[in-house]
Amino acid sequence: MSETRIVVGGDQPYEVVVGTGILESELPGLVGKKAETVAVIYDERLTARAERAQRALTDAGYRVEATSVPSGEHAKDVTVLARLWSWLAESRVTRSDCVVGIGGGAVTDLAGFAAASWLRGVPVVQVPTTVLGMVDAAVGGKTAIDIPEGKNLVGAFHPPAGVLADMDTLAALPRADYAAGLAEAIKTGFIADGEILRLVAEDPQDAVNPQGKYAREIIEGRSPSRPAWSRPTCASRGCGKS
Repeated sequence: MSETRIVVGGDQPYEVVVGTGILESELPGLVGKKAETVAVIYDERLTARAERAQRALTDAGYRVEATSVPSGEHAKDVTVLARLWSWLAESRVTRSDCVVGIGGGAVTDLAGFAAASWLRGVPVVQVPTTVLGMVDAAVGGKTAIDIPEGKNLVGAFHPPAGVLADMDTLAALPRADYAAGLAEAIKTGFIADGEILRLVAEDPQDAVNPQGKYAREIIEGRSPSRPAWSRPTCASRGCGKS
């Protein structure tokens, strides 16, 4: 099955590209031709995937800098963000360059806010590696970090230049994490279209399997009998994000 391209509209339309094994083939195209330097921010547990992304970008002619950040909510910390600002300065990232965020929703939140706040906003391409990231966190343009007083209290609206959802990352995702992300897609079923609910209800056990027969359709936000919607599941609406 080839990749699916879903256009998210608005003042700055962008593509969400969904497929399996598409990291190397699709990432350079989403970064675009204007950038010279690409700053890759990745979950510390995803070194191998980040190295694949770096090779693809280097082969495409970009100067690539990369740094890891903590996993999960530990990434969304002001001290981590401040380190990224210093790193972006050392990496000589300009306004025409690009940030790439690789990881779950917390890492894409952080990478998005780093991009939004650096030089008053540089492009960001998000590469979510969890269901929650693919259907919600990485797509809606909401970026944030946490402070002791609460989650997501400091952030910005910063739509990505593109989103690459490579479903081969989901095979290693714990079942509980997969189900938690699926809940956001189900929420969209109640809000926007009951077809998602039908696909899940048809075989609930299969629905929480990343190799399930409707896994890709649920993440894309479409039924097997009709093309992808113009807006993928909960992602473009940002529902579920606080």
